[in-house]
Amino acid sequence: MSSGADGIERDVMQYDVVIVGAGPAGLACAIRLRQLKPQLQVCVLEKASAVGAQSLSGAVLEPGPLEALLPEWRTDYPGMKVPASEDD
Repeated sequence: MSSGADGIERDVMQYDVVIVGAGPAGLACAIRLRQLKPQLQVCVLEKASAVGAQSLSGAVLEPGPLEALLPEWRTDYPGMKVPASEDD
């Protein structure tokens, strides 16, 4: 805890990197940073109530880049995928 200028005690958290936005780019950045340097303390901030809520709501996602970043995503996160049955 630390005390701010207003005298109110606040929690203080230390990070090496803070990423604003948990959309595809922000999450890819955070994942890649941790893959390259696992010791980094990375924080991802998102204003929405869920990760990617602003950009992936109902979207069709091309899985190629995701597979390059997280090769095991289909088995590690089975709830993330719903195959498209048609494309209008």
